Amino acid sequence: MLETLIPLVVNKSVEVFIGILLEKFCKWLLSDANIKSANNFWKMQILVLYLDWVLRKTPLKDIPEESQDQ
Repeated sequence: MLETLIPLVVNKSVEVFIGILLEKFCKWLLSDANIKSANNFWKMQILVLYLDWVLRKTPLKDIPEESQDQ
């Protein structure tokens, strides 16, 4: 009986522990500060991608001569 009871108790304990960790992680993930930080991160990523696209699209002959010397 003890051989079957110990695995059941361990499984239930692990299940409860994982449930608590998952709940805390979801609360942290959906917190206002974290959402604002993620929002700012994505805005910066979009801006960097746009600037990269514009710079790749601009041919070198359109850049003034003074900029090329420096």
